[in-house]
Amino acid sequence: MAFFPLVPRWFTGHSPESLTPDFRPNTLAGMKRGLSLVLLWGMASWGRAVPPSDYFEPDLTMYSFADLFFVRPMSLGMLPLTGTTFAASLPFTAGAGKESAARSYDILVGEPTEYVAARPLGSFFDWENRDRTKPVVIKFPDGYTVAELSPQQERRYRAALREHQERISAIERETELPEKDRQALAAAEERRWENVLRLLLSL
Repeated sequence: MAFFPLVPRWFTGHSPESLTPDFRPNTLAGMKRGLSLVLLWGMASWGRAVPPSDYFEPDLTMYSFADLFFVRPMSLGMLPLTGTTFAASLPFTAGAGKESAARSYDILVGEPTEYVAARPLGSFFDWENRDRTKPVVIKFPDGYTVAELSPQQERRYRAALREHQERISAIERETELPEKDRQALAAAEERRWENVLRLLLSL
């Protein structure tokens, strides 16, 4: 056959001159060995290692399609349910204070609404891990400063500030105490408040 001279020696295990139209067993064995090498080389090139940054990079087109036609309509349909749940739980959360009612609103109404209306199309992991800090004025014993706090840190700061103010007011209402003792209690409370602030800002 005319194509035999074009077959390389490594593929068959024989020189082109030794090939004849009748395939002897040793010739077939050499061709099988060559085919195995070609297949192994192809599988190795196809299954080569991919850098982690490329392997874990999400397909934005696929995520956008799933978000537009599945995730966002389902999230939009859940808004009436979460809003009704917030309205039904309002008498109980309001009884625990404004902080509890505000937190319930954020969880049941605010965050689901932002997830539907403000979230970029196809953004899931970036949206959950987004920076939600904002500048908040912090009251220190000797003045004020501005710090970047997350919503959870701000809620903790507001609650701690109310407690601090209540303790200061309680000390001031004790008119029967000597002035020196009241000043000592107020100074101790200011030191406690400073330690609380440092702990809150470190979280």
